[in-house]
Amino acid sequence: MRTTYTGAELLEQLLLQKDQLLTSIRREDIALDAFLRQEARRADHYPVFRYVLRHYIGLVNPNLTEEFEQMFFRLFQEAAHRPDKRSIVGLTEALYKVENRRGKPSMQFPQVTHMLHLLNVHYPIYDPARAAFLGMPSANHLVGFDKKMTRYIEQYKQLFELSQDILQDERYQALSSAFDKHFTEPGYKPPSDAKKLDLLLQAFTKTG
Repeated sequence: MRTTYTGAELLEQLLLQKDQLLTSIRREDIALDAFLRQEARRADHYPVFRYVLRHYIGLVNPNLTEEFEQMFFRLFQEAAHRPDKRSIVGLTEALYKVENRRGKPSMQFPQVTHMLHLLNVHYPIYDPARAAFLGMPSANHLVGFDKKMTRYIEQYKQLFELSQDILQDERYQALSSAFDKHFTEPGYKPPSDAKKLDLLLQAFTKTG
């Protein structure tokens, strides 16, 4: 784990380890993202979509209530069709107010970033493992929504800037081309460069 990374340093590591990283990425994950991204924009979120998404982003949690799940998909539906409803702070706060089975508020920032990532791939996915790998301190010990949210937003800004620096680096095209070459087969539809980067970062997180 590194304490800091610049975009250039992170891209260099991805290039150095590209063969290992590409081998660890499953074709099923590429297809699954394409399916979820397509279904997320439908007028209604069908039961199959909800079932798959629940397992994909960790909504299958014994501490989360049915009320939370209903709120999550209502907010998701609104965000899918109204870009003005995509405030990452507003969405997280609305879900925070829904108590879990222990009667406590539920801070589900990572799940909100999954939601937004499916609607706009340039919203990076934030998850605790990825943040820890990149040397970002946990927010678990902080008390209260505002303190936790401030920490998350600071880290999310760092993650976004890292991602943008990499995507704008001309060397990234070599990595993108290697991705397509590795996965090329009948029916393969290349994901966006931003999605390729998300999958590579997820794989890179697991190398440490």
